[in-house]
Amino acid sequence: MLAPSERLKEINNLFLRKAFAVNYLSVKQYLSEYFDVSNYSERSFSRDLNALRELVGLRYPSLEEESGDLIRYSRARNCFYYIRQDISAFPSFSEKELNQLASVIDLNQHLFTDGAGQGIVNKLRAISLENSLSAHQQVNHWPIIQLIKDGERSGSENIKPLLEAIAAKNVIEFDYQSLSKSAQSKPYMGIPLLIKEYNNGWYTGWYVLLQEINPMEKIHQTHINSLRLFALDRMKELHVSKHSCRLRFAPEFNPSDYFKHTLGILRNNLLVPELKPAHVSVEIHQDNWILEYLSQYPLHFSQKMMNHPSKKEYVLISWKLELNVELESFLMQYAAELKVLSPSSLQSSIQLKLREAMERYES
Repeated sequence: MLAPSERLKEINNLFLRKAFAVNYLSVKQYLSEYFDVSNYSERSFSRDLNALRELVGLRYPSLEEESGDLIRYSRARNCFYYIRQDISAFPSFSEKELNQLASVIDLNQHLFTDGAGQGIVNKLRAISLENSLSAHQQVNHWPIIQLIKDGERSGSENIKPLLEAIAAKNVIEFDYQSLSKSAQSKPYMGIPLLIKEYNNGWYTGWYVLLQEINPMEKIHQTHINSLRLFALDRMKELHVSKHSCRLRFAPEFNPSDYFKHTLGILRNNLLVPELKPAHVSVEIHQDNWILEYLSQYPLHFSQKMMNHPSKKEYVLISWKLELNVELESFLMQYAAELKVLSPSSLQSSIQLKLREAMERYES
């Protein structure tokens, strides 16, 4: 016999399974198949839903106050769902259990290959940190950490204080040293919003997205194009500031959108506040290997493919992307496989770089 409390945990776990449509019939079938529960009524399901609403509301009070009911019904999909994928009525593991498990794996790295052990340790500790943030009673309506590549990262010692500052919406102060050998470290003050892990060529590590603030102002209106990106390994003397202020968020504001139209992480948003993505198009011969690769692994979610209107042996691929050094690097890397058609400024830049490269080989 499945106790009511255990039944709630099972239904909560069903909410966390993306492919499972939570409704009365699916839950009834699940309980019958896996726990031999034969008398689960629609009234019991309704009571369980209300109990989960209460539990998840207790865990995330600020999110409930901001967004309303945390369990909603989709008529189109005929199922109930949590409004965010990273919330749960129950923590799957306690912080102590997660840290103990991470420590055990850390001590047995020899059982793993290619840094996989350290990657698991990083993710377990990240989960533990995320779970502990509910103590602040402040939950952001966006995920505040994005894990991409496994392994150790320089600057990871700053992750925990930054996560705490994000959850508590604290102002932080730090000194930042740019990559230039002649540059002096510079002090900054701001409110961190999101931590991103990124790996692409030389730009490898942890980064924090931050709204810089003016200490003379108490309320700051934030915008995607006013944010700054800092590498964690170049942030020194990080600490919570005594200065207090608050950010005023637009309803549609989501820090993750900072990277929405970029290939990589580098943007020119501070130099060009009105920066907008461009229509980037290339042509590729239909027999070229990279065409199959891009078909299976799109470069960006905006990618579109179509037959060339005048060259039957070619295919056109387009993206909606901001023009930056990482996009140019990608196009240069595969310059022998594709031809840039638009925008003309990007085509000219690639042509210039190719000519300069040829001149170096000819000299």
